[in-house]
Amino acid sequence: MTKENSILNKFLSISIGSFIAMGIGFISTPITTRLISPTQFGKMTLFLLVIDIVTTIVMIGSDQSFMRFFYEEDVQARAILLRKCLALPIIIFVGLSIVTLANYQMISQLLFSEVSLDLVVLLLIYTLLRIVSTFSSLTIRMQQKGKLFSLVQVLNKLLELIGILFFTKLLGNDFRSIIYAQINFMVIVTIISIIIEYRFWFPKGEKVETLKTTTIERIKYGWPLMITALMTLFFQSTDRIIIKQYSTYSELGLYAAAFKVIAILNMLQINFTTFWTPLSYETFQTDTNNTQFFEKMFEVVAFFALLIGVMVLMFKDIIIFLLGSEYHNSVQIMPFLVLIPVMFTPSEITVSGLNFYKKTYLQVVIAGFVCLINLIGNILLVPKIGATGAAMSTGISYIIWFILRTYFSSRFFKANYAVRNFLICSILLTSYAGYLTFNKNFWVSESFGLLLVIVILIIYRETVGNFLKRVNFLK
Repeated sequence: MTKENSILNKFLSISIGSFIAMGIGFISTPITTRLISPTQFGKMTLFLLVIDIVTTIVMIGSDQSFMRFFYEEDVQARAILLRKCLALPIIIFVGLSIVTLANYQMISQLLFSEVSLDLVVLLLIYTLLRIVSTFSSLTIRMQQKGKLFSLVQVLNKLLELIGILFFTKLLGNDFRSIIYAQINFMVIVTIISIIIEYRFWFPKGEKVETLKTTTIERIKYGWPLMITALMTLFFQSTDRIIIKQYSTYSELGLYAAAFKVIAILNMLQINFTTFWTPLSYETFQTDTNNTQFFEKMFEVVAFFALLIGVMVLMFKDIIIFLLGSEYHNSVQIMPFLVLIPVMFTPSEITVSGLNFYKKTYLQVVIAGFVCLINLIGNILLVPKIGATGAAMSTGISYIIWFILRTYFSSRFFKANYAVRNFLICSILLTSYAGYLTFNKNFWVSESFGLLLVIVILIIYRETVGNFLKRVNFLK
């Protein structure tokens, strides 16, 4: 089997589960929005934001260190690497749990604006599950077991849907029902993943006592990425925080529902990142001068991200209709949010140089600057045009995010990415999003979208031709 066919097979084996999971998510989203009101949806959004922040702090970048050094360690030593990378977050979690439970009244009031022991306990349980489930997923990803990873993805979405139906029936219109559903499916899927990879988690035979990398080296690599992740979370959540400050839980729920509309593109982003992270590290470890592979991969990913982004915008009214009448106003919020996965997915390729050469501190600088830009944009726009302004600020900030990641990375990894073509199409896509945000003429909007599809096909005609002819574009 040729190298390009092997890569394509790995991608397809991982992708199949993503697309099935996307299909289940496409079904579950309108079910959820009909069972949960926008106000409760907004509360759920803030709870999950707190979870993301706490988990990121507790992880202290250990998951990123595990991925970065996975291929530097011998096969026999990778199980040891897993345990050492997992140990630190668990220790931090135990200490955090003791402090949190001892001061749960103050903390719950601060985080949730109410004194609630059950919310604090849910927070801790969810955080612990996120830690373990992250590493159980990474062990599968880094071994590039695509079919198994696909199975886990499908189980995630299927069990989540079943859990939502069960707990909303039990609790009614309460955001806790969604949280309970997610906790239950994480427990089941994590246990299954660990059982399947039992030999990786609990190896037998000859044990490797030492690693090529030290704990200090792993922390030194990981902690800047933790800071970056926190800044990125702040960057990504500024819109929701500002909406809550200047508006209501209901509008926040509409904004969160608008994110659901771009689930197709989010799945593209998650799916690609899952496939790309281990492959990029393995490729660089094999040949540090192989820039052509990254250049060609960028062109393919950029083309599909742009094309799918336009298609989602063209069919946005149909997707919004499925959410239910309470969420109809999301249609004006959603267009600029499409820029998030469209810009983020290709940037996962162009930022590779910072990861390869361990310049993770620069990601802190990038995230900090974009945070500031997004904060200013939200403060200026949200009071005037509400959640629509938050979407505009966030979407445009992601364009800056892509540019900065690409620029700084190119200083270390000299790949000649076709950035110009991508940015031209991105500007056109931004113009299309702007038109859809403030205009409702169906025929004009669809014609605009169709014209943009044609332009993308022309600009990326060589990429399209190579892909259709199955030329060895990943050689």
